Amino acid sequence: MKFIVKHEINGRLRIHVVQKRMTYTEADTLSWFLSNQKNVTDVKVYERTADAVIYYTGNRKELLCELKKFCLEK
Repeated sequence: MKFIVKHEINGRLRIHVVQKRMTYTEADTLSWFLSNQKNVTDVKVYERTADAVIYYTGNRKELLCELKKFCLEK
């Protein structure tokens, strides 16, 4: 999945998925995927702006690698 890190502080990451808008199904799928990651504590996905706020513990690099592997079409 292509995304841009818009904002970041310790334990919190705001990303923008590179597309204009998300459907509700895409937003739900992304939210479900992120919620099931071992180091993610909370997720909020905004379908209108195609943004997601991810609260996590642990390694940032691990989380970004998992996001890169994810594909909304699958």
